[in-house]
Amino acid sequence: MNRLDKCIKINFRMVSNEIGIMCVAGGAMCLCFLSLIMLIIIPVLAIVQLVFTVKMYKKLCYTGLYGETALLYQSLPVTWEEMTVSKIFTAGTGNLMAQLVTFICMAAGAGLSSFGEEFADIFFKAWSMTLETSGFQTLVPLNLLAAAASIYRMSAFILMAVVLYNSRPAGKRGDWSRVLAFVIGGAVHVAISSVDDLLHFLGAPMTSLWVPALCMVIDIVLTVVFYRVTVRKLYTCYALN
Repeated sequence: MNRLDKCIKINFRMVSNEIGIMCVAGGAMCLCFLSLIMLIIIPVLAIVQLVFTVKMYKKLCYTGLYGETALLYQSLPVTWEEMTVSKIFTAGTGNLMAQLVTFICMAAGAGLSSFGEEFADIFFKAWSMTLETSGFQTLVPLNLLAAAASIYRMSAFILMAVVLYNSRPAGKRGDWSRVLAFVIGGAVHVAISSVDDLLHFLGAPMTSLWVPALCMVIDIVLTVVFYRVTVRKLYTCYALN
């Protein structure tokens, strides 16, 4: 466990700047509710947050295994299981921190102005039926847990996709194969993330407690599956441990 802790700390140090900028960009969005004109800044901040999210995943999933810091990671006295867990945990926690800061600051910013209050009323009207029929204390925390599970599942999926692609022979990793891998990976991620929408489309009511619970279970199971596939591929291709 001590080795895993050290590996997680190394990963956090590697992407601390990216996580910090992601949180700052998300937190700055609260200021955009102070006036209607400042709302045009939200897309800019969202793009900044997205760019540094990509940079964080690139450092953790690619640079640390195949780039400049690959030799450093390979010299650490940790197993591929510990390294994989640390990367999934770091990427997921960093992304989750940025999302939480964004949500909290935007909610706080919405309460600082009359325009923000009107926007918040419109935004949260979709929750009114949920709050009346299912109870705020029951459904909302479950949705938050499901959202957190989906973030860690996404991190495990990205790491697995990068490892699988870079495990292919060098001659098969051209520009077209990279584009194809990106399209396939994106399509799979969208399909997995749309499970709740599919359940609602098939007739599940919006207030059903079992929908977020089922999605959370699916995300946890898929996270474990993606983790196992990644570890197995790393052992097969590199056999460093």
